[in-house]
Formats: sequence, structure tokens, C-alpha cells
Amino acid sequence: MPRSFLVLVALLAIAAGSVKGQDYAGPPALGPFRVDRDVSVDSLFQRLGRPSSTAENHLCYRSSDGTAFLVLTRMTEDYGPKIAGGVVLSTFRNCVNRLVTVTPDDLAAWKTAKGIGLSSTADDVRKAYGTPLRVDKVEGDDYRRVIYGDFVDNHYVKVKRPELGDTVLVYGRAPDDLRIAEFGIREGRVVWIFLSKNE
Repeated sequence: MPRSFLVLVALLAIAAGSVKGQDYAGPPALGPFRVDRDVSVDSLFQRLGRPSSTAENHLCYRSSDGTAFLVLTRMTEDYGPKIAGGVVLSTFRNCVNRLVTVTPDDLAAWKTAKGIGLSSTADDVRKAYGTPLRVDKVEGDDYRRVIYGDFVDNHYVKVKRPELGDTVLVYGRAPDDLRIAEFGIREGRVVWIFLSKNE
């Protein structure tokens, strides 16, 4: 086999590996929650406090000063409900008509390893993680899923949700990679972050 052919095959393999490695360019962590390794729900309870009901798949928290809100979601049953599968961190009240636990943890201080958190700018996010996979405009019921309990009897509650912002910067996901990061932007600033490794 000619040497030039072998070099070409090697270069293509390296390029394919590089592209595959770039499938998910978002943050691996937000505060203590991670998408690059398993984090037990119990370890998050130790930091956030134990909610009154621990059997739920979605667990709701708010900071003691009322400036930040968190929804913790367990992994689907196939993967084990003792593992955290996703979080939504927001500046607005979450968990409509659901029990919310007040946490002593400073949720507003939860950031990614590159310092992105609530109130970071959209430019900060792009500088940290590069060009998003896509930028979605929030229209109609888009992204209402971020507010847990907003969907009742197969329809969304008839309330406008301007708090969701105007655009979403999306990082992820490849067909074989469940990791995804979404940054909700309102007036140029991050007002919510969704980070998940769940289906």
C-alpha cells in the first residue's frame, strides 16, 4: 500500500475523532451537577436540603432570598432514579403549584467551570463555549417545558411567560449523545440554564 494512502487514512481518522469529540461543546457542569459523570441525588440533597417528598422525579428549590430557583430532575428509570439527570436554574419562579423547598445553598452562585451563570451575557456564553449548535427564538409555547408544572391536562396554563426570554443558545446534541445545554436569554443576559444528560 502506498505510504501517501496510509497517511491520508490516518489524517481522516484523526479528523473524524476530532469532529466526534466536538459533538457536545457545552459545559460539563453547573454548580455540583455534572453531565460528564454520575451525580447522586442524595449528594445534592446534602447540599440543597432534603425536600418534604423525595419520591418525585422533579424536585423544586428556591434560594432563601428568592432570587434563584432550581428544578432537579432524576434520570429515567432505565438509568436509575438515584442519579441526577438534569437541572434548570432560573431567575424566575419555577414549579407551578408544586412544593418548593427553600435551600440554604446560594443558587445564584451556581456557575459553569468557565464562570457562566445567571446574569452572564449572551456574549459571555459564546466566548466560553463557542458558536451554539443553534439559536432558537422563543415564540408561543416554545420552551414552556422549562417551567415545571406549567403543563396541565394536556395543555399549557393560559399565562404568558415573558420570563423565558427572547432567544435560547443551544449546545448539543449529537444523535448518540444525550448531553445538552440551553441558555435562555432575555435582554442580552442569561435568565435560565438547562443542563441535562437525560433523555
